[in-house]
Amino acid sequence: MLNLRPWAAALLLLAAACSGNAGAARPTHTSSASPKPTPTPTVTPIPTSSAAPVKLEKLGTFESPVWAAPVPGDPAHLWVVEKVGRIVEITPDGAKTAVVLDLTKAVSHGNEQGLLSMAFDPGFATNRRFYVDYTDTAGNTKIIRYTVVNHAPHDPLQVLEEDQPYPNHNGGLILFDRTGKLLVGLGDGGSAGDPGNRAQSLGSDLGKILRIDPTTGRGLADNPYPVNNRVWALGLRNPWRFSFDTNGDLYLGDVGQSKVEEIDVVAPRLQRGANFGWSVYEGRDFFKKDELITADGPLIMPALTYLHSEGGCSVTGGVVYHGLAIPALRGTYVYGDYCAGKLMGTRRTLHGLTPPVPLGVRVGGLQGFGVDRFGELLVMSADTLYRLTPG
Repeated sequence: MLNLRPWAAALLLLAAACSGNAGAARPTHTSSASPKPTPTPTVTPIPTSSAAPVKLEKLGTFESPVWAAPVPGDPAHLWVVEKVGRIVEITPDGAKTAVVLDLTKAVSHGNEQGLLSMAFDPGFATNRRFYVDYTDTAGNTKIIRYTVVNHAPHDPLQVLEEDQPYPNHNGGLILFDRTGKLLVGLGDGGSAGDPGNRAQSLGSDLGKILRIDPTTGRGLADNPYPVNNRVWALGLRNPWRFSFDTNGDLYLGDVGQSKVEEIDVVAPRLQRGANFGWSVYEGRDFFKKDELITADGPLIMPALTYLHSEGGCSVTGGVVYHGLAIPALRGTYVYGDYCAGKLMGTRRTLHGLTPPVPLGVRVGGLQGFGVDRFGELLVMSADTLYRLTPG
């Protein structure tokens, strides 16, 4: 591992940058400098808010829904994760059919705590395994595997446990990559300003995306950092939600400190060992300019940023839409902000992302996105699950 000051790291890694700002090295100038100019879009424009062809169809009311997806091999049901500690089974039109798992007595219930996500094993249709990510009553992160037997979860197996020094910045998303390994998003451990400098330290799993063996929780030999072979990417403050497009591009919303929210887009060739810069950087600007940065992998510049002064407070990363019901939105990355609540759209180009456009709909307390079995977009507010439909 090579530790460099920010200016040296940026110079050293400039050669690793891809064209445009998606996956590019961060600038070496200070926070007073102007942001990189927005490139000219090279794709069909997203419809403007005044002509947005979308509306929200209410599917049901839930207790803080944060994740939803269709059940593999079962076209008749979706599972919805409630942050209070339940997984609820519903039909495609929103009718509740069962409580799959109840962990309400096992999870902590702080503002950023609880049952935060789940992931179906790639072989779920045959092995019936699924994984959950939650903070326990002590506030620590746990990844637990269950096996569905006779429509009920059995045989809980703890795959991973991470001590959390503070109750916030727990990350919380788990998902499988294309190789069948489990990705675990973890925030920097909380408080403010990463006081332990954990996000840049390979001595900590916090502020990272881990890539682990889902059967053992162990790190992997093909991960980039032998000193901590659980780490896949680092330099994150609170990666609440991230997703992959069909071409393998990683879209990640990293919640900012008190000024800037960012969305990162990373091509597959730059994902291994990617460093998202926190807490040396917040967005494109220096946050701790004298802090050391771990410079082994590519240093990633945000593809898109926005300021809290523009009305946001906490980015909610989304997904690229590939459904059939709204042709004008195909290929659009849809995301939003917990406070602003507006659904926004942007598209990937050879130069980064197009300027974001509001889609003309808003929800209170925007917590997450998902897709149904047809690829249509699911949207979760503080208490409601919606489907995005043609306007």
